[in-house]
Amino acid sequence: MFKPARALLFASLTALLAASSPSVSSPGDRRMPSPVAAKADLPLSIMTYNVMGLPWPIAFGRDEALGRIADRLAGLRVEARQPHIVLIQEGFVADPTAFARRAGYPYVAAGPDPAMRSAISATAADRAYLHAARWDRGEALDKPLSSGLIILSDYPIEAVDRIAYPAFACAGFDCLANKGAMIAHLRVPGIDRPVAVVNTHLNARKAAGVPIARSLRAFDRQAGLLARFVARHVPRDRMLLLGGDLNIGGDAQRIRTFFAHWNRPGLTFVAPLLGGGEQAKAQALLADPADQRDLDEAVLRSKDWIFARSAVGAPMPVAAAHIPFGGPVDQRLSDHVGYAIGYGPTEKRPLRFADGGGR
Repeated sequence: MFKPARALLFASLTALLAASSPSVSSPGDRRMPSPVAAKADLPLSIMTYNVMGLPWPIAFGRDEALGRIADRLAGLRVEARQPHIVLIQEGFVADPTAFARRAGYPYVAAGPDPAMRSAISATAADRAYLHAARWDRGEALDKPLSSGLIILSDYPIEAVDRIAYPAFACAGFDCLANKGAMIAHLRVPGIDRPVAVVNTHLNARKAAGVPIARSLRAFDRQAGLLARFVARHVPRDRMLLLGGDLNIGGDAQRIRTFFAHWNRPGLTFVAPLLGGGEQAKAQALLADPADQRDLDEAVLRSKDWIFARSAVGAPMPVAAAHIPFGGPVDQRLSDHVGYAIGYGPTEKRPLRFADGGGR
């Protein structure tokens, strides 16, 4: 729980945030690697990574860390081991295009900006929730930060759908960011219809700085809005990849409420045992013990998730795993593990992606 003095300081600094988002630009004397497109017979790989990109004065040294993250992604590309799709949360960079260029990705899309607002009508319960908003926890203030969502892609992005979660669907300090979700529709070689890729960051629990019941309600509203948003914008005959910092954790109520929302529209591929990390762990896909420990940590924390559905509606099998950002915190460059999952093919064959180890 945040102490009152810290909360007041946090709220008083919000006016500085919009002008102080980290700026990650490409070094002028560096030649960036050319994109390496994946062949149709390789796994389609996707990474989720909360980069902890909060700007000063909330966090320190993140500009340099974000640059190092981009450089590591570019280095993986030189080895043809880069994730084909990267879901970034807390990517509060001034220029997502510059970040993508430095990381070597030819296509990029960002989530809701600070100005985007939801048109979803509030219920009586929502209005009562808003009436109890705490300004000293950031709930009654403007949105100085964007959603922090970024999708990097090796493949062309044909369209993007976005939703900003309403003011009645956020709690505590999380309200200072314009939390929401985005869907990038990608044109992937060998797949005849666009592949839908969803990225989101749901409300924190205790770290939100408000009573648990209040943060749970915001989480519940966000999860419901997210499931309906995806069901509305992704046809059932499309491959669908979904991930992000879902902030489910070990809270039994969060577990129940999150997965129940996906069952209602029949999106049953979003289920606890069908998470990409959970499947990779069960199959012992990582040969390096250090990588396995990192994956175990991510699965145990139950915050960072990846799910995948084929065009026929079935959960996709996990074929490979990779930990591009793991190990000690000073190596992973964030307080989260950045892990990638490769989906298909199902038959056994040598994989160029995520051949174990290789941070």
